[in-house]
Amino acid sequence: MKYELLRMDHISLIQNGEALLDNLNFQMFAGEIMGLISRSNKGHDQLIDLICHNHPVSFGTVWYDGRVVNSYSSSDGAANRVSVIEQKSHLVKDLSVVDNLFVLRRGFKKYFINERVLREQADVLFKEHGLEVNLRKRVAELSCLERCLVELGKALLLGYRLVIIDNPGNFLSRYELAQFQRVLRRVRSGGVSVLYVGNHHQELFRIADRTSLFSDGRIIKVFERDEMTDAAIAPYITEWFVPRGESAPDAAKGVLQFQNVYAGSLNGLDFVLHRGECVTILDMDNRITEDLPRLLTGALACRQGRIILDEADYTPKRAAHYLDAGIAIVPKNAAESLLFPERTYMENLTFLLDRKLRRSIIPARIYRSVRREYAAAAGESLFESSVGSLPPEEQIALVYYRMQLLKPRALVCVQPLAKGDMFVRMRILGLLRQILKMGTAVLILTANISDTLEISDRLLVAEHGACAASYEKDQFGEVEW
Repeated sequence: MKYELLRMDHISLIQNGEALLDNLNFQMFAGEIMGLISRSNKGHDQLIDLICHNHPVSFGTVWYDGRVVNSYSSSDGAANRVSVIEQKSHLVKDLSVVDNLFVLRRGFKKYFINERVLREQADVLFKEHGLEVNLRKRVAELSCLERCLVELGKALLLGYRLVIIDNPGNFLSRYELAQFQRVLRRVRSGGVSVLYVGNHHQELFRIADRTSLFSDGRIIKVFERDEMTDAAIAPYITEWFVPRGESAPDAAKGVLQFQNVYAGSLNGLDFVLHRGECVTILDMDNRITEDLPRLLTGALACRQGRIILDEADYTPKRAAHYLDAGIAIVPKNAAESLLFPERTYMENLTFLLDRKLRRSIIPARIYRSVRREYAAAAGESLFESSVGSLPPEEQIALVYYRMQLLKPRALVCVQPLAKGDMFVRMRILGLLRQILKMGTAVLILTANISDTLEISDRLLVAEHGACAASYEKDQFGEVEW
């Protein structure tokens, strides 16, 4: 008989007159991996927070481990025995793994610490659950996967029954993700429950026992094991279908070429990016995603090989002025990195217009023309006096509108779909398709290809800093990830 570990019964959370959670029902059993994917992000953070902490709710009741811990009539604000593993580390990096496991925990009262004894105790626990970590290391020396395993080990040591894994595909390489998922399955078999939060349904369907689809403050569908297919989820996302482009990329015009390039973690990287083409590079071991943009922007020197932009060598001098050369970069956290939150929408939108027009003073008629051009797309946001107050989806859209105005020869996007709900990701894909139709070549660097294949013309698989395989669009269906 299944043991119900968590139940959220008819939960409503109203803040400032807005229902962030609306009559939500959610249930998890002991020893299961439950996937959670957001169709829209409204109320998503509040849902996770209510699982972790017993904050006041407007209506409903929360049960955890067989008892009522929160309700509309009584909320003590206490933390539940739930651990969250996310991109942000919850360990003290300057201390050892053992210190983080034992010393920095509530109830540890020893004045004299025998690190050898503690390490032996931790070693037994880690081996039992298949957590392969060198316990002699300091946290600062751990890889991203090792840090996640230590946080998971700490949760098991404290006796936590529920662990929330928040979008591991955004910060673990493909190899690390596969290894981490194997560990989660092993932990699940020991009776620990895992809430696996992800942006891509394909990733969740591969590991989850069930998957919940969250939208506008409620769970609208729970997919059982036999229902976790693309066909089953399609009716819930068809309104965000992005039509395919009408014209094929111009294969005769290689905009950007890497010829046997060695730089940083790039180890003989070779590829050609054509005009109007979208190429996705799947970085299997997270080696090139950071170094390739640094190379294109002049922050990293090329040791060997050749980079060609528009049939001319892409020299360090050109890289130092990469925007003028025709290359634009959209980093992973684009809104935080590229926008000025206290400036107006129009100031942010036209920020690079002077570089494009090569003139320091932009005539008022051009600003009026831009305003008319983006009036329909931006709507009321166009008149916003401070973009920092805009919703995240409007901020990220503004970044891509700026790229449309800039119209670079090549646009490099670093994990563009790493954040956001389904609606935001489909909107980004639509904006990228508009940029492609303008003739710009788009290069996507990612550790998760789930949605990028909708827009890509080619897929390159990078391992150890070099291209290990290449797939054309008609071959995508033959590849399993």
